[in-house]
Amino acid sequence: MTYRASAVVIDNGSYTTKAGFASDNLPSLVFNSNYIYDESSQKVIVGDDEMDKYSQNEVSTLLDNGLIYNFDNIVHNWQYVYDNIDNHNGIDSKEFPLVMTEQSWNTMKNKTKTCQIVFEQLEVPLFSLVKNPISQLYRCGKSTGLVIDIGAAVTSVTPIFDGIIQNKCSYHSKFAGDFLNLHVKHYLEGKVTSIDELLPSTFRSSSTTASFKQYYMSTHVLQEFKNLSINYHVSNFQLYDHKYIDVSDQRNFLENLFDPTANKLPNVTIPEPTIDKPSSHGLTNLVFLAIKNLEASLLPNNDSNNVNGVTASSHNRFARFMEIFKQLLSNVLITGGVSLCNGLSDHVINDLKSLTQKYFPNYPFSYNVQLIRPSNSSDTAEIWDKQFGSWLGACNLASMLNDNDENSGSAKIALDNWFITKADYEELGEDIITEKFK
Repeated sequence: MTYRASAVVIDNGSYTTKAGFASDNLPSLVFNSNYIYDESSQKVIVGDDEMDKYSQNEVSTLLDNGLIYNFDNIVHNWQYVYDNIDNHNGIDSKEFPLVMTEQSWNTMKNKTKTCQIVFEQLEVPLFSLVKNPISQLYRCGKSTGLVIDIGAAVTSVTPIFDGIIQNKCSYHSKFAGDFLNLHVKHYLEGKVTSIDELLPSTFRSSSTTASFKQYYMSTHVLQEFKNLSINYHVSNFQLYDHKYIDVSDQRNFLENLFDPTANKLPNVTIPEPTIDKPSSHGLTNLVFLAIKNLEASLLPNNDSNNVNGVTASSHNRFARFMEIFKQLLSNVLITGGVSLCNGLSDHVINDLKSLTQKYFPNYPFSYNVQLIRPSNSSDTAEIWDKQFGSWLGACNLASMLNDNDENSGSAKIALDNWFITKADYEELGEDIITEKFK
């Protein structure tokens, strides 16, 4: 069975939500994932332009640690998509399959709650949850690789082998784009008399809430300055009142991703990294912990009962370990909005080569380390792939539903393995969710 209607694809990120039809080349909607509740009208306000009109109200978040936690209001985010997806015209959610992305550490409780909302409130006919790193790797035409995703709120390192995430060797931390914003803000505070000078005059009044100022500062001022300073090394930065401030003494803010404890922040305590807490480490160590633990899980134990010290089984396992590692390290995918910063990918690859030479001297892995990119991707398209990789990868999967080639069986494969119908949900409930969305 194939579907004529193109699926709606929604990628809820901590910074922005990307949404559109699976048949589109790029998301038709990219808007901030935060929202405002206006008490006077008792309305939830979603969308950048609309939120700017309610600066006297508090700004609230929907995600924490990359996961949805505010299920009371996430439906407004999704409804905004359906109301605006077709060139800001609405569509009926009952008529279109829906695909959403999720982090690999998402909980079954969250998956169940998500299904409850999309089937019972939005009443979608067909639904799937796609793990971010798999969708990104899938878009590159690979089933095995090391996915390093550096977004706004979370940095994650995910080894994937034959389309299966190696969960015990996957790690994530909060040392990502928002952490860089803290350092950028601290730097800019030393350049002005009041931090409000960085905002448009409209939002400097006492009636503007602190949370709105923080929201606007992060999504506009800090984001703009971070992009300019890292990619273009500007000497002067223009404020909204047309004044310029001298920023020629700025340092490389990216270094904080690799060593979060290197530069202190006032009123912010950064824990010293420890082996038992991977989330306390910077990017380089996070990658090292992933490949070191992968080695521990894949390398065979010596068989003391064998005269030669190595059984045929362990020899085969060692050969398999070598093969997997070579595939992983020759397929390194560095993605996420922060990965667009100049020099970041080169830094990660050089660190990976150094790590393998130092800690895996018996294996020639350092010669295999290389970046991958989506097939047939130009330099311009690579920017979109890094920024919208999860959404684009999910679109590839969702498009299988529209495959009319009976010989390929793509639609049937997708339906059997990755999608839940509304009828199945109503009949089987949580059992079908556990089966399909492991």
